[in-house]
This record gives sequence, C-alpha cells and structure tokens, in this order.
Amino acid sequence: MEIMVLKGDGIGPEIMESSLNILNLLTENYNLKIDPVEFDIGAETISTGKWKLPAIIEEARKFKAILKAPMGHPELRNAGGTEDALDVILGLRSELDLYANVRPVKKLPGVQSVLRGYDEPGSINYTLIRENSEGLYSSHFGGQILRDEVAVDNQIITRKGTERISKYAFELAEKNYNRRKENKKKVTCVDKSNVLKSFVFFRKIFEEVSKDYPGVETQYMYADAMTQYMLFHPRELDVIVTENMFGDVLSDLAAATVGGLGFAYSANLSENTGMFEPVHGSAVDIAGKGIANPTAMILSTTMMLGWLGEAKYSDIVEKALSSVLADGTGTADMGGNVRTKEFTEKVMEKLRNS
Repeated sequence: MEIMVLKGDGIGPEIMESSLNILNLLTENYNLKIDPVEFDIGAETISTGKWKLPAIIEEARKFKAILKAPMGHPELRNAGGTEDALDVILGLRSELDLYANVRPVKKLPGVQSVLRGYDEPGSINYTLIRENSEGLYSSHFGGQILRDEVAVDNQIITRKGTERISKYAFELAEKNYNRRKENKKKVTCVDKSNVLKSFVFFRKIFEEVSKDYPGVETQYMYADAMTQYMLFHPRELDVIVTENMFGDVLSDLAAATVGGLGFAYSANLSENTGMFEPVHGSAVDIAGKGIANPTAMILSTTMMLGWLGEAKYSDIVEKALSSVLADGTGTADMGGNVRTKEFTEKVMEKLRNS
C-alpha cells in the first residue's frame, strides 16, 4: 500500500526521517508492506508557487493514508494575513472531510508529568476528540476584514457534523473500555452553551446521540472549567468531545500534563481516509540542529499503522519506544542530551532485538 508523506517545514523533514527509517526497518525485518511516497510540501513550497492547494488535494485523493510532518513558518503568510501552511492543513481536512481529529493523551514511561502524583505510566490516559470540519476554524477560508475597521469570523455548527463526531466519541469510549478493561466508559461534552446558541445546539445534539449509548456515562463541562478539571482530575477522563477551536486549545494543555507537545500525536479521520501528524509545530528556531524530539511523529506513525489494520506493527513500535523512554533516554526537551538520530536509532535497536 502506498502512503502519502508530507515532509513539512522546520524540524519536519528531520523527524519524518525518523518515521521513515522505522517503516523501512519494519519492511525489511517484519515484512510490512507499505510504500511511502514522499512529497516536498510545506509553507516554503507553497509560498514559492511550487505547489498549489488544488494540486496537493488532487494528489492526496489518491491515497488512503497521509503521514504529515509539522508544517508552517510564521513569516510565510498569504494575502489575508494567515499562515500559508494553514491553507494546506485546513484545506486537506476540509476537502477530504477528515472530520474526526483524534488526540490521545497518555503518560509514557520515563517522561515526567508537571502534575503531582502522576508518575506511573498510563496514570493519565484519555482521548480528546475534536470536531475537525466545522466550528470557528471553518471560517479560515471565509472570514473577512472590512475597510481595516471590522473583522468577522463565523462559527458553524451543524446537526450532521455534531451527530457524527458525537457517535465517534461514544463508540471510541466503548472500544477503549473493551481494550483497557479499566473502570472507565465516559464521554465528556465540552462547550460554552451558557454563552453561545451554537453551543446550545451542539450540546442538544450530543445529548440526543447519547441516548443510543445507555452503557456509556455522559458528562457536561464548560470549556473554561475543563482547563482546571484536566489538571486536577485527569484520571476521571476517558473521551472528551468538543468543537474545533476548543479542541485545539485543550489538547495543547493536555499535552503539557504528559510531558509537552513532543508527546502529542494525532489522527484526522474520515470514513475512508486518514491523515496522521504530530500536534506540535515546525519549530523553525531549532531546525537543522538535530535536537528535535521525534516521539510524537513516531506515535503518529503507529496510529496510522493501527488504522490501516497493521496493529501488530503498531504495537511493537510502541513497545520499543516505551522501552527507550523507560531507560531514561531523552532529547533536549526532556532534559536529556540525545540527538534526534541517536534517539531514533535506539528505538530501531529495540525493534531489531524484539
């Protein structure tokens, strides 16, 4: 199976190399049958005109899975003032209808949490589901600035969009429970229905969907309250479902509780296509220094393998990565001194010996 590989900007090509080396090892040693097709697509190639968004989307439609490195550069912006790379990221999510943004939040071995009492691996273990096709971010291609006096962005919440993301969250809660065998089967709806009618609607549709899942506990929380709940009661969380922008903000906070954005990975899913990417940015300030943490990129790759039905490969890579982290191996952001390539080689060594 061919997969589309987007190498991105900044540290993107460096950490993508980590994932590609691991995939190559799985191909050579474990008979994994995946063929990565690399595309030099990022903010820089967009700004120079080498790639246009319609051509990128046309290429993307040929693939079932897309593995994407961080993309973007703060100095490369379009005529509307937003970053060039966001046209690609949001364009792919929109045109391919990648409506479910799945962001696991998991405490890994050897990684320190900023929260007291959460030292054990798996002591924080929940998933944030972000509606990816609507909400406030759907205004990216349609917002307006009028006469340098007024700026308008509209939030869009639809019945279809809210129904399908709510169903996804409830079904994931049931799958998690069956897989983990933990005493958790709960979906938390996060909104601001005390302020905005669009969120009143979001909550109403969520509640309607919840009636089809009587065995799953439901919880409701305002977005501002959730920022504290995630810090004080992360063990109580299982699956969170929320609107696009709230999901973006809350997932960064969640990542901080399990070691930082270097451990934040994600999938963008439709019924037929998946795009897998780390949550963190392109970190252009450290690009080329060889010190980037490839963990989130590697874990995004394992999510892709699992989604493609190759769970056995996903599992062995996760185990190898966890073993390296448990040994105390760390890049600079973890307080260590191991470089990107060395970290990746240690993961690959574990794979060779497994």
